[in-house]
Amino acid sequence: MEYIFWFLFLLVFYVYAVYPLVLRIINFSGKSSKNEEITPSVTLFVPVYNEAGVIKEKILNSLDLNYPKDKLEIIVASDGSTDETVSIARDFFNEEMVIFDDKERKGKNYVINKYIPKCSGKIIVFTDANSFFDRNAIKKLVRDFSDERVGCVVGNLKYVDKKTSVGKGEGLYFRYESMIKMLEGRHGTLVAATGSIYAIRKSLFIPLDSDVANDFAHPIQIAARGYKVVFESEAVAYEKATSSSDEEFKRRARIVTRGITAFLRYRERYRMLRGMWGFCFISHKLLRWLVPFFLIVLFLTNLFLHSTFFKFTLYSQIGFYSAALTGAFFKEKIGRFFSIPFYFCLINSAALIGIIRYLRGSRESVWEIAKTTR
Repeated sequence: MEYIFWFLFLLVFYVYAVYPLVLRIINFSGKSSKNEEITPSVTLFVPVYNEAGVIKEKILNSLDLNYPKDKLEIIVASDGSTDETVSIARDFFNEEMVIFDDKERKGKNYVINKYIPKCSGKIIVFTDANSFFDRNAIKKLVRDFSDERVGCVVGNLKYVDKKTSVGKGEGLYFRYESMIKMLEGRHGTLVAATGSIYAIRKSLFIPLDSDVANDFAHPIQIAARGYKVVFESEAVAYEKATSSSDEEFKRRARIVTRGITAFLRYRERYRMLRGMWGFCFISHKLLRWLVPFFLIVLFLTNLFLHSTFFKFTLYSQIGFYSAALTGAFFKEKIGRFFSIPFYFCLINSAALIGIIRYLRGSRESVWEIAKTTR
């Protein structure tokens, strides 16, 4: 039992603490160059479904971006919206914008596959309707493409309005994730993009399966072709944090289900586990998905260990999970002492459910918006 306990403890410790340290100390070569002066043609691609509450603000934000107007195309692609999204978008229609309105809902990847070939930009910037760019975000994204070895650039998402336990935990989690992305980006081996803000070379676009996340699949496809996937911390997007634990749980479970789907489908096709990129994927994603199973067995194993030290570890786990429950019940009335364990348990419980759903045959082809982020 002791060996099982220590093995699982060290795995969890490796995932959250040792892996970032390893990335810091590993020597890396071939640092990507950046050219502030380049202005390639860019398409800002905004897939939408029932985004009437935010689409006006998104379009105004997009039209105000500090990028040459003759080099920027804005595409709003509706996936069967049933509200006023398209009509609101048309109120702002001008020569910079293109609006596509599919009447039947078939999923985000369907509109991506259908309309990316119609984009005029050499660089495609993907974003969400509820994500708002810093004025210089696109300029910061495209400067990395001056290096011909770079195929995908991932921007820096920052959360605002983090008053609830979910929002506080989510904001801290994304700062931690951004730190890991920055470290992976130094090696050009970033394993996943941020759907709110990332860019790819149009020439590298490959049609997506309907049940995988675009921001997960694109880095896999691009890395498999020998291109770098890098992080650009100065290309910033802002998004309202989720305030509903139920919405965040469902979103996280859906992300894991789609991620597992992509991994098991693409692992051989794109040789995902080879080289430095494969090491990063195993450490950052694959082991992270398995953490909830590690935690369950770790706790159950600890119940059978009775020395003073293991009583301490057992009570520590009980205290941590009690703090998480406190965070769940008191929500915005608490501080980080409770919100951090709450969010940690929320995302790991969601990962557990996401894997179970995959094993039961569930697949996710359409996306659901989190209403509290709008």
